[in-house]
Amino acid sequence: MAPKYTLTYFNGRGRAEIARLIFAVAGVDYVDKRVESEWPAIKQSLPWKSLPILEVDGVVLGQSLAVSRFLAREFGLQGKTNVEQALVESAAEASIDLYGDYFPILFENDEKKKTEMTEKYVNQTAPAVLKNLEEFLSSNKNGDGFFVGQSLTWADLSMLYAVDQPVSMKVEMSGFQKIMAHRKRIESLPKIAEYLKIRPTTPF
Repeated sequence: MAPKYTLTYFNGRGRAEIARLIFAVAGVDYVDKRVESEWPAIKQSLPWKSLPILEVDGVVLGQSLAVSRFLAREFGLQGKTNVEQALVESAAEASIDLYGDYFPILFENDEKKKTEMTEKYVNQTAPAVLKNLEEFLSSNKNGDGFFVGQSLTWADLSMLYAVDQPVSMKVEMSGFQKIMAHRKRIESLPKIAEYLKIRPTTPF
């Protein structure tokens, strides 16, 4: 019998979106549970007091990267060899910096501080991370395929979501042509395109 999966997160893309993209590519059904007002009541019952969590036949897994790695292994998106898997994980973790530094800006209430944080993200943080990712992507088949190897991995899915943040923040992307072309290729894959059409519109 196939495992039953329930993914629980807030009503947003955020740190659960890579898992959702993996499910979409795999064509595997799961329960997409979105928490809103009940968050304070359930927080203390969670393994790491945080979301997302993934329930697999009653076993609860926490931490977004652990969840993504697990699902990637489940559905063959982790890389073909141990070396590829390490490269995939390094690219995925690097891409996370693009939204790890974005979320604090999104939820900052002090307008002066928010402006300062935005300027730093747009002019320093995001361009530095994107430069590294552009170089990494370019090192594999001149950047005209996937981030690692010759097939789709969860690094490509992580990057697909991560690049939404600098684009939405109006970061100058003209210097990152390989990344933008990669984004277009991945979002045009049939299962990804289908998922993106029905994905709910959320604040983050």
